[in-house]
Amino acid sequence: MVCNPMSCAGFGTDVLGGCSMVWIAAVILFFIIILARRWIGEEAGIPFNIFWAFALGFLAFTLAAIFTCSHKWALVAGMIGAAVGALLAGQFLEN
Repeated sequence: MVCNPMSCAGFGTDVLGGCSMVWIAAVILFFIIILARRWIGEEAGIPFNIFWAFALGFLAFTLAAIFTCSHKWALVAGMIGAAVGALLAGQFLEN
C-alpha cells in the first residue's frame, strides 16, 4: 500500500491521526537538523553540510512516509538520511 502525505490518502485523517502526525514529524525533523547544525557543526567543530542534510533527510523522510505509511519510521529514516547527508557531504564539500 502506498500513502500520500499531501492528500492524506492512506493515513488516518482524525485529529492527531496518521496524516497530522506525519506533518508534525516533518517539523520535528526540521528542528533536529537545525539543532544538529548548531551543536555538531558549530560547537563540536565537525564538518556539517546543512544543504545535504535537508536534501537527503527530507528525501528519506518522504519516501519512508509514502512506502511505510508510518510517521515513526519516516522520522527515523529522515534522521538517518540527514546524518548521512550532513556528515558525509561535510567531509567533501564546504558549507
